[in-house]
Amino acid sequence: MVETSGVGEEPGRRRSRRTAWIVGAAVVVALVAGIGVWQHAARSARIVAEGVTLSGGMPFPDCLPRMALAVYGTTDDVVVGQTVRNPSRWPVTVTSSDPEVYRFEALSDEPGGVSSGDGAPPADTSGQVVLPPGREVTMWVVDPQRHSIQDSSTVWYEFSEVPVTLRTLGVEREFSVQLPGTLYIGGGKGGDQLGAALQEACDA
Repeated sequence: MVETSGVGEEPGRRRSRRTAWIVGAAVVVALVAGIGVWQHAARSARIVAEGVTLSGGMPFPDCLPRMALAVYGTTDDVVVGQTVRNPSRWPVTVTSSDPEVYRFEALSDEPGGVSSGDGAPPADTSGQVVLPPGREVTMWVVDPQRHSIQDSSTVWYEFSEVPVTLRTLGVEREFSVQLPGTLYIGGGKGGDQLGAALQEACDA
């Protein structure tokens, strides 16, 4: 006797198999779609630099375009505080690529602007911070030119973005925080001399 699979199988059992196959396929499709949504949500997370800027740099002459975050002379100590915010729907862990230069204050229970009133970063800043959705924190930029100083008296250093690593929903990626202006350092003069020279150029 030759047995044929499926021959004589009850209709209810065939329907059960078909239903199980459909349910299994739907689960696979849902999982794939869920992974895609999760990856998209994780990779679309970002932080933005906006709000308050605190700088001890020289006053920028009125005749020059307003595209500078701050301007410092060659011999000046560079310290800039800038608030950064998480506009995403998920918490974001932000890790500085150079914690000596770019570091963060601890998250405060009272959200607000730059917290340091003396123009210097507090002692408890670190290279990493976890930003909940919609929250902001102060990021400090301290002497970013220190590793690239040259002897030339005419060299200018420009910094307009901050390299960090973002981690959201278990996904990690490299990211650049765009500053709301360019940080200029150099010119071969101290801040007072440089400000006077720029103002003289404006008055000419």
